[in-house]
Amino acid sequence: MDATRRSLRYLWFVLALAPFPAWGGSALIYVTNSAGDSIHVVDPATNKVVQQIKGIEAAHGIAPAPDGTRVYVSNEADSTLDVFDRATGALVKKVPLSNHPNNIAVSKNGDRIFVGIARGQGAVDVIDAKTLTRTKSILVKGRLHNIYVTPDGNHLITGSIPGKLMTVIDLDQEVPIWELAFDLGVRPMTIEAAPDGSTKRIFVQLSDTNGFAVVDFAARKEVACSSIRSPTSS
Repeated sequence: MDATRRSLRYLWFVLALAPFPAWGGSALIYVTNSAGDSIHVVDPATNKVVQQIKGIEAAHGIAPAPDGTRVYVSNEADSTLDVFDRATGALVKKVPLSNHPNNIAVSKNGDRIFVGIARGQGAVDVIDAKTLTRTKSILVKGRLHNIYVTPDGNHLITGSIPGKLMTVIDLDQEVPIWELAFDLGVRPMTIEAAPDGSTKRIFVQLSDTNGFAVVDFAARKEVACSSIRSPTSS
């Protein structure tokens, strides 16, 4: 294939900094101190820390509820999803997970939180946002690191570094529907929407590569890369 990967060497930075949208005020940046026991909230307008959420060791993934009332954080020390009140920073609940977590995603309407599980076979834990209980573990073929809800809210895209696999999960049925294997570990991704809002392409950063693979979502295959490789799908 033609060489089309561009450098993404700084993409890892998003694991530490998560910009949150504004709810009637300025946007905020949440910094997870994964080697510490707190989360710092920064106002980008002033570059000042405006809130500190304490008492969470090894915070990893972080995402807001769509209505801005809560902040969801994956806790690697306790293997829990920690739920915080956004305004006060107070802990609402610690939800036990099936195993050690990595990154998380929230459904478009906010009814579910999805947690990538990085131990055992690999899975996505599904948390009901109303009851704050784990309702299901969706098994996948590989321990997970990054997970994303597509712009239209219909699918969850997961990536496995050791499994070298990207998996697409149907969120209505909560089951995997297709996979794409690579020769390198799957790391952060970003998703391009078509004009109608459906998923068009996925840009996949791969381990030990200063660039990315381009996946055509409808065709279910990699369409551009920087070297000769033989991805397989199922």
